[in-house]
Amino acid sequence: MAGAGALIGRTEELRLLEEALNGTDGYRGCVIAGQAGVGKSRLAHELVLRSSSAAISVRSAVGTASARTVPLGALAGWCDHPTSNPLQLIDQLVQSSTSESPDEVLSIDDAHLLDELSAFVIHHVALRGTARLIVTVRSGEPAPDAVTALWKDGMLLRLDLQPLSRSESDALLASVLGSPVDEKSASKIWDLTRGNALYLRHLVSQEVTSGRLRECHGLWFWQEEFTVSDSIADLLGEQIRRLPEAVRTVLDLVAVAEPLPVAVLSELSDLDAVEEAENRGLIRIDAASRPRAARMAHPLYGEVRRARAGDTRLRRLRGRVVSALAALPPSGPEDVVRRAVLHADSDLPIDPDLFLRAARGAMALLDLSLCERLAHASSLAGGGAEADLCRAHALLLLNRGTEAEDVLAAMPLESLTDDRFARLLTLRATNMLWILARPEESKRIVDNALGDAPPTVAESLRAVRAVQRAVAGDPLPALELGRDVDTTRVPASAAMCAIWGTVIAAGDVGESNLVSETASKGYRLAESWQEASYQRVGLVEFHVGALLLAGEVAEAEAVAARTYRECIRLPGVTSAVGTAIAGMAALGQGRLALALERLDRAFAEFTSLDYPVLMYRYGILLAQALAMAGRGTAATALLSSVDQNRHPAFDFVDSERLLAHAWGHAALGAVSTAAAVALRAAEFAAEHRQHAREVMCLQVAVHLGDATGRRRLAHLAESTRSRRACIAAAFASAASDHDGKALSEVATQFEEMGDTAAAADAAARAALAFARANLRGSSLTLGARAQRLARECGGLTTPALRETADRDLPLTPREREIISMVMRGLTNRQIAEALTMSVRTVEGHLYRAQKKTGTRNRHELAALLREQCR
Repeated sequence: MAGAGALIGRTEELRLLEEALNGTDGYRGCVIAGQAGVGKSRLAHELVLRSSSAAISVRSAVGTASARTVPLGALAGWCDHPTSNPLQLIDQLVQSSTSESPDEVLSIDDAHLLDELSAFVIHHVALRGTARLIVTVRSGEPAPDAVTALWKDGMLLRLDLQPLSRSESDALLASVLGSPVDEKSASKIWDLTRGNALYLRHLVSQEVTSGRLRECHGLWFWQEEFTVSDSIADLLGEQIRRLPEAVRTVLDLVAVAEPLPVAVLSELSDLDAVEEAENRGLIRIDAASRPRAARMAHPLYGEVRRARAGDTRLRRLRGRVVSALAALPPSGPEDVVRRAVLHADSDLPIDPDLFLRAARGAMALLDLSLCERLAHASSLAGGGAEADLCRAHALLLLNRGTEAEDVLAAMPLESLTDDRFARLLTLRATNMLWILARPEESKRIVDNALGDAPPTVAESLRAVRAVQRAVAGDPLPALELGRDVDTTRVPASAAMCAIWGTVIAAGDVGESNLVSETASKGYRLAESWQEASYQRVGLVEFHVGALLLAGEVAEAEAVAARTYRECIRLPGVTSAVGTAIAGMAALGQGRLALALERLDRAFAEFTSLDYPVLMYRYGILLAQALAMAGRGTAATALLSSVDQNRHPAFDFVDSERLLAHAWGHAALGAVSTAAAVALRAAEFAAEHRQHAREVMCLQVAVHLGDATGRRRLAHLAESTRSRRACIAAAFASAASDHDGKALSEVATQFEEMGDTAAAADAAARAALAFARANLRGSSLTLGARAQRLARECGGLTTPALRETADRDLPLTPREREIISMVMRGLTNRQIAEALTMSVRTVEGHLYRAQKKTGTRNRHELAALLREQCR
């Protein structure tokens, strides 16, 4: 760890305390009150440091339970001549404080633990005003009357210190660790510590030491289950160990079953003990919930009790709670899941039906690990085929494809109904395709079963085939298959395959109406069938991608934002997928800074989970974002890894992978190569009849300086009528004609569409076209607009934007390209090979550039262009 962390979020508190310490409003110091761990001592220490730095004398003391038994025990260190006579000691202490400068500061930590004589001395000092006081006390703890009189009589300002807010807690976490923590991990730490700085530091220290909290790609991740260490248990346990047995029972019941209805808690324990536990601040009653429910006052109290109360006791208590809850009707999947989890860890016999219903509920709540655990328990207790299918589905989604295949392969086929057989085949085929990356085996599973399959099974297999063809980059057959499937007659998993395949294929060919219609059907399916809940998140990815291809950027962002909000606090990989989809939408908007932040965070988690299919898909998008932000070296390195780990379930985005390469070449200055790669991507899309993707590729080629696809874009605009195709066609035409006015209009259209990056580049091209026509005023206006839009993107760089930024240099585009390659350290021969020209031609370009700029050699040329590009 980087260290104990800075003092976070206490600026206003420090101001008030310093004013009281300096005598504002007649105060003679301050009292800092609060629960254990909120930072009272840390704040008092900061005040002491500030006093010491101002050359003010400071004496400190700490109240403790052991020193409390000795008269003046806490203040003994202040006595120059120890004596056994208490009156002499008091006189000595008072005299020592009065003989010093009135600027002296006395700091007393945990003053509620002072003995009566020590408290009397402190009160006497405050009363006479012979020193200023910094005092801390724990809220809710009894304190000597002489201490409480310090604030009740108005001598000291009392400040009740609240726990840190969520943002302050996150800032402290980053300060302690030295780098940021991913959102889901920060949420888990917040849920446990709730702004208590002391608890946070102990927890982080424990989890870093154990290796459960670890850094990956510049972010800290906490993925494993939390266990209570001895240090944390000791920190919290003493207060609990002194409780009466009846109150401990209340605490343990709430610890194992919160939120626990108050009626159930009262039935299982003593009502007076419930009231005492609440009064002691150990539990709280949530009056807003219906019915009223009891919760732990702080999450770590529950963790400590569950870790220290003893397994036999806790299992017995859980059994009592489950039996009491059985009399109440379940209110939803959360209630069923909670009962099953309690049941699993109780002394009651396993109920396979309850566990299966709870596993489905966990799937609906997108808690995949819990779903797998409950389904496995149901299966072991005799839950049968349904439990096995549910478990295999969860294993597949958890990226544990081999285990899922083992479960499915072991199921006896002869006893399965048509519906279950269809689900089994669907799961096997999709597992082979997505998780195990064996597409040919996936196809064989479908082909071998189709021959003599009953109608329901055959229709399910056609649904699987639809998504197989779609992800293979074969959209027209996928559309045919998807349209033929009646999603009301097949299992949910098969229905969602047909919907996925249709959305992917319709998005690729540019049928945006069919995309929206089919996606809406999928969302309705996910709401009604628990089994389809996770597939809804996958559907959002394909839906957002299709909307961006069509140019419906605002709608794509809205769909992604809704999913991000729903997923961010969910367990497992789900939150990372939601974050990645939000990053995809941000990239489509041209918001590069946000896209990089979200895609990088999601990619780091996919890497830490070793999830190849997601690493491949979102590695492409992250590389594109890096390249568009001008980070060509990082983009190229990532693309090298992406290329080596190509995943067959994403063949349909191969043109997108090539576009990422094109942007990477452009970021490194090889603009003509970049344009050629973009055109190659367009050819790939055309060969696969992915018309919407072809539009995107040809648009990017224009951004990279090649408008030779203008006629093809005009044809695609006429055939697809998508918003993007129409604007891209106008863009290519205006760029080809060097029409500044038309390019300016295109920039406006891109901006209205929501693609700020495309708008910035079109504005830059308009500026260059106006400059070419010697319309300097219009050129400067559009250039300023381009640079403003580029800044809004968060650092966008394109060839046109670079040329606009440094257009005062009289260089041709080819000269700029060659000098950019010199900047990268390439020799003239290497440049010639890369650009397919002779070495003499390269030398000629460099010679003319030196003459124009007054430089003496290629190195000065590179330095000049580098300076202009900053």
